[in-house]
Amino acid sequence: MSGKKKTYHILMGDVIGSSDYDPMKLGRQLKDLVRSANEDLRHNTLSPYVVTLGDEFQGVTRSLAAGIETLFYFEEKRLTKGLDFKMQYVLHYGIIDTEINPESSYGMLGEGLSQARKKLTAKTRDRKRFNFSLGDKQHSEQLNRLFGVLDGISERWKKADYGLISDMIQNDNDREVGKMHGKDRSQIYRRRKTLMIQEYLLLKEFIFTYINLPLS
Repeated sequence: MSGKKKTYHILMGDVIGSSDYDPMKLGRQLKDLVRSANEDLRHNTLSPYVVTLGDEFQGVTRSLAAGIETLFYFEEKRLTKGLDFKMQYVLHYGIIDTEINPESSYGMLGEGLSQARKKLTAKTRDRKRFNFSLGDKQHSEQLNRLFGVLDGISERWKKADYGLISDMIQNDNDREVGKMHGKDRSQIYRRRKTLMIQEYLLLKEFIFTYINLPLS
């Protein structure tokens, strides 16, 4: 009698409109981003993230919370590095048949991986940047809604402001951020309001609170 198949949280992502970018430069930037995630989030991954194609990556995370922490990492590190491309993601809870490779997530097989890739590559009109498929429909829909709002906030952000936005996310002291960018405290306060940084941080905090609540 075969044992129960194991399910895992699989995170996949790809670059939106990758054909609009220089492929060599894009490949280097994506690999650098993935390498940073693997180094900084070792405690969060069962199988490290790997670039599977020039514009796609995949990995296996330890939990839903770890997966969401990784999503925020990718999004905020993209700001810190000043990368002008955006990515879309699928966080899927599904079956992996092969042994989990702690060195690389490339080459593993299973229904969960196939389903995650299908969702990632789907060409639907209402396709969202963040797609959650977690086995619990209500839980998935709520996270899809929450990240839809989060994406609406970040859509207001322009590349020229990425460095400033990154510093405002990491530091709530307007005077200190101002010194870093040659602006006074009131200027940073106004920019923080215009760019909805506080709303972003409140939503981020709520998302982590929400995923730790017991499912009804």
